[in-house]
Amino acid sequence: MAARIYNERFQPQQPKNHVAFYRIKQKFLKYGTIYPKRERKCTITTDNNRINILAQVAFDPYLSTRQMARESGLSRSSIMKMLHQDKFHPYHVSLHQELHGDDFRNRIDFCQRMLQHIQRDPLFTKKVLFSDEATFKNTGNVNKHNLHYWADENPHWMRAVPHQYPWSLNVWCGIVGDHVIGPHFFDGSLTGNI
Repeated sequence: MAARIYNERFQPQQPKNHVAFYRIKQKFLKYGTIYPKRERKCTITTDNNRINILAQVAFDPYLSTRQMARESGLSRSSIMKMLHQDKFHPYHVSLHQELHGDDFRNRIDFCQRMLQHIQRDPLFTKKVLFSDEATFKNTGNVNKHNLHYWADENPHWMRAVPHQYPWSLNVWCGIVGDHVIGPHFFDGSLTGNI
């Protein structure tokens, strides 16, 4: 009956018979669709490709998946899949102040003195003014999401950043006990006189 209705309505050059509609019905019952079955492309995450990607990461762990895709001809999603299968993660950079000369020794000495003060007076840290400043430059800031290091363990990657520049806005803030002091904004360089 379906074949007769179809042929009357659409008048195809080659009329359909009941066998064609039977096959369509069977296909729908088997696959849940009448559309052709999509052929799955052969997998791109082959051992050879995986070795090449891991070699790229070993040679330069700072590469982005976009760069790896461009160099290898593989998709970014395939590269991500291979890296995650091998337990690699994109660790992001941690910015810290660049240290010179006696800076390391001075920090250790400071920590030892603080521990001595705390042993004598457990509330000592509530009486100390902890302060810091940040510089916002008119050249922009570092986008840490674009800086990463591919590894199977966190390398605790840090990157030294330069000191403050005179053409910048500085923000100072302090904490003593449970109180926040600031923020205070300053143009130009911060010195001991400000």
